[in-house]
Amino acid sequence: MSQNSRSSKKAIFLLICFTISIAVIVFFNSPMSKVRSITVIGNQQVSIDQITSVSGLQAGMNWWKVDSKDVNRRLTEQIPLILEADVEVKFPGNIVIAVAEKSVSALLIHEGVSYRLLNDGTVFDKTNSTTGIPIVRSERTFPVEVGKRISDPDVQKFCTQIVKVDKTLLQDISDFNLSNSNLWYAHTVDKFKIVFPSGDVSTTLNIYRDFKRKKLQDQPPRSG
Repeated sequence: MSQNSRSSKKAIFLLICFTISIAVIVFFNSPMSKVRSITVIGNQQVSIDQITSVSGLQAGMNWWKVDSKDVNRRLTEQIPLILEADVEVKFPGNIVIAVAEKSVSALLIHEGVSYRLLNDGTVFDKTNSTTGIPIVRSERTFPVEVGKRISDPDVQKFCTQIVKVDKTLLQDISDFNLSNSNLWYAHTVDKFKIVFPSGDVSTTLNIYRDFKRKKLQDQPPRSG
């Protein structure tokens, strides 16, 4: 192969590399590389505006700078209701944030103050309302701070289990109590006290429901 031929091929190769480099630079500085829209899906309790704001993403930024791990960290650390967030970049510049939320599981009454707890035992907020969610009381002393998880393992366990209980069963319960012993107990609206070892709340309440049904069936019919 002649010297001229080799030089010509080298020149062509360098020209191609230069052209590609210019194209890349132009692309990453063009509107095609910018975030055009941000869509949030999966949210029910947290607003789209709050999620978008906390995520740090905004229209006009370079989509190749989007860091899904950083977005997930921001959302889960700053919004207690967010369990996890997944970020997908769809060409050209459309961002989709898919979130999974925690649920409010119980109302903790602690030292005269009511707190809503999430299903992992995190304190969501203080509240004046005591309706709509199971009430739990604990005889133990532990710190309670909004945005932080309750340190007591029994409270954590209760919050995890109570969300799995049939809502119709909970209508019969006035409150749950976590004692200093290994026993939990619940008061029913018709003044029964159910005592059970710390464990599966759902199983215990199903047993209670079956007992109540049998008791009602065994009662003699009222005379007219």
